[in-house]
Amino acid sequence: AAISLEDPSMARGMLEQFRTSFRYPLQDFLLYSRKGPRIIRLSVPGVEPKEVREKRLEKHEPAKVIVVGSGLAGMSAAIEAADASAKVIILEKEERTGGNSAKATSGINGWGTVTQKKLGIPDEERLFERDTHRSGKGGITHPSLVRTLSIQSAPAVHWLQKKFNIPLDVVSQLGGHSAKRTHRAPPDTQGRPVPIGYHIMSTMRALIDKEYSDKIEIRCGSKVTSFMHTTDKNGAKTVTGIQVECNGATYEEVADSVILATGGFGCCRSSDGFMARYRPDLLDFPTTNGSFAQGEGVSLGETVGAQLIDMDKVQLHPTGFINPKDPLNPTKMLAPEAIRGSGGIMVNSKGKRFVDELDLRSAVSKAILDHCEKYNDGELIGPPFAWCILSSESQELFSRPTLGFYKDKMGLFESCADVSEVASLIGCDEDTLKSTLQAYSDAKKSGNCPLTQKTVFPAELSPLSKDLIVARVTPSIHYTMGGININAAGEVQEELVGHFGGHRHIRGLYAAGEVTGGVHGSNRLAGNSLLECCVFGRLAGERAATVKQQENCMFPQAKIDGTESNWVPVVLRELKNTDAQYGKNTLEARFNLYGALQHSGLDVGQFVGLRGECDGETLQGYFSPITRPDDEGVIGILCRVDEKGGPITKVLNCIRPGNIMYMCAMGGLRLKFQDGSILFRGKKVKRIGLLAGGTGIAPMIQIIRAYSDHVRKHGSKVPLHGLNLIFAAEGEQDLAYMKVLNRVRDEFPDHFRFYVKLDKPPLGWMEGVGFVEPQDIRNELMYPPCDDDMVVICGPPLFENSMSKVITRVGFKSHQWFSFSEDGVSAKA
Repeated sequence: AAISLEDPSMARGMLEQFRTSFRYPLQDFLLYSRKGPRIIRLSVPGVEPKEVREKRLEKHEPAKVIVVGSGLAGMSAAIEAADASAKVIILEKEERTGGNSAKATSGINGWGTVTQKKLGIPDEERLFERDTHRSGKGGITHPSLVRTLSIQSAPAVHWLQKKFNIPLDVVSQLGGHSAKRTHRAPPDTQGRPVPIGYHIMSTMRALIDKEYSDKIEIRCGSKVTSFMHTTDKNGAKTVTGIQVECNGATYEEVADSVILATGGFGCCRSSDGFMARYRPDLLDFPTTNGSFAQGEGVSLGETVGAQLIDMDKVQLHPTGFINPKDPLNPTKMLAPEAIRGSGGIMVNSKGKRFVDELDLRSAVSKAILDHCEKYNDGELIGPPFAWCILSSESQELFSRPTLGFYKDKMGLFESCADVSEVASLIGCDEDTLKSTLQAYSDAKKSGNCPLTQKTVFPAELSPLSKDLIVARVTPSIHYTMGGININAAGEVQEELVGHFGGHRHIRGLYAAGEVTGGVHGSNRLAGNSLLECCVFGRLAGERAATVKQQENCMFPQAKIDGTESNWVPVVLRELKNTDAQYGKNTLEARFNLYGALQHSGLDVGQFVGLRGECDGETLQGYFSPITRPDDEGVIGILCRVDEKGGPITKVLNCIRPGNIMYMCAMGGLRLKFQDGSILFRGKKVKRIGLLAGGTGIAPMIQIIRAYSDHVRKHGSKVPLHGLNLIFAAEGEQDLAYMKVLNRVRDEFPDHFRFYVKLDKPPLGWMEGVGFVEPQDIRNELMYPPCDDDMVVICGPPLFENSMSKVITRVGFKSHQWFSFSEDGVSAKA
């Protein structure tokens, strides 16, 4: 095929549509462009090339990893850790594996999957992320975690399909979704239902027993009761193992890493448990959870200082089946989301609809509680409930064999020949029910329901419908969105009040699945549970396996000459906003170092080269890290994402978590903070002035972080007003880390101050206006200059050149200031 487009990126963009949006997807392509000339290759978002991953995983020694919990998150973590050469022990307190994952029925979400393509279902990253954030409104949905969940959704589905032969061939559009993206298995060859959660978990267990018996040991009936851990002089904790109860005995197990995958607390009813602490109003509600869902993993994390977030965010699933033979049983079997996704409607005891059945779980649950009467069979009184009605078409869409399990084996559905029998079963007026169904049928034809604003109608249901089935459903505790705070690498976070980033990771401790918080917010989107377990279980497993690196530093000082052999691949962990109010033109890109406990090996103020490919071009830029040299496992850079950021922004706007770029250590300022002193080129420095222009704030942030630690350690020995910053930018959209700067100033008012100048200030601006003048240096930086003062200048070349002239006019000697663009020091200096 030939494509004639002037811009190669337009041609690539058009071919990308064939990869994601058409019935017969394009699996691969090479695009030749006469402009360049160049060759453009298909790049799948979020996927690390196999050969790069294999080479990266050669850099560490085998680790011993303990996984606590054997649901999908735990199994995924164990397999991924074993594939990264770890020796793994899975500890499960129950006598069998699977947890709540084995009870999952609706499926697993994914956009851009092979199944979607085969079925001609268009879907997009931005739609999936929007749906997840919208569902979780009112709680914490960390953008970086949601982006990771989204971009790794298709790889997760494909992993289950290819590695375990899970037939995820049926796709439904469930409540809160804007597209069909929830995957489950069809009935088997004999027409029997395939419960997707149970099928995934039993298949995984069989594979582990068959192919991983020498790498993964499973110990059931083993309850972890506490962590073994150490605390260093700075208060940083390292988990070194666990204590276990098994068969009445207690023993200790040492480990290099521990992964918590213990699930939530949806069945915790004790007076001092998490439900009583955070949602006592829900203690009397039924639950779909197994009795094992007590929140022990959350408690374990809490004992070593893990931050708990959104603990009051508990999801009521709107459709827990009421068994008419045991209506008050506090444990309900879940009526899968796909029942409503296949066209099931809900009415109250008067035969009236009251909600969009495909709205968010939280909205549907609230509607039942607000519009439905309590269960009352004349003898027993239970919670508010609704009647769920499925037409013959809906039964076909969902799968009659699967419904047969719920109806014939479990007795949860009742058959009705026609609408008259449905009205008789409900006990409502027949004409009222027929009027309800006629209105629904009319809404389906028009595409909009004026009563509930429903716009998706999977199946027909009218007063003339025959062959109906009906079930009683009630809101039930289903999922706990809150839990342990993690980052996008699955590392457990400890909150540090006043600390630069507000958090640090607990060494050797990871978490994935329902035990964590920060992904789902106030309400989990249907189908995101299995996905979260798979995505973050895999990430945590691999990360936990890489703690024993062969080299402590990613960039040893012997390898900073910029030669080709010293460019190393780095995996993008996450992209983060730099400020909640300002800095809209900037992002922070954080890349994983090879090992979770590895350091960069750079000095404060040293910069790096970053290289990537986009549309057949290899593009390169230079950046100053904002993370400290002794930060573990990660290196973060500040970058512009508009046209002023240079050609490299094309790559930065395209890459997603899981993609790689290449990085190399370069030269730069290279300050030394050691033995209570600050050294620059061997000379002691007492006061530092920082002149930042735009994204030139990046090395200043690193210096401010190092200086803050310096003050914490040495206190009164550090001179007052020893660090001052002037931050100049064109407009407010270029200001990054303003919240951070304010926080540092509030914590160290006697040691740090900053002043902001904008050339194009917004309405209501009260700080500096215009360009930096000599008087600004005198008033806001430091004056008069002393011999042990130094000034650091970073920004666009024109800014640095102008500032070097300004500070010279004020009286600073050439040896007292450092300009990145005018640095004559080689990378090896």
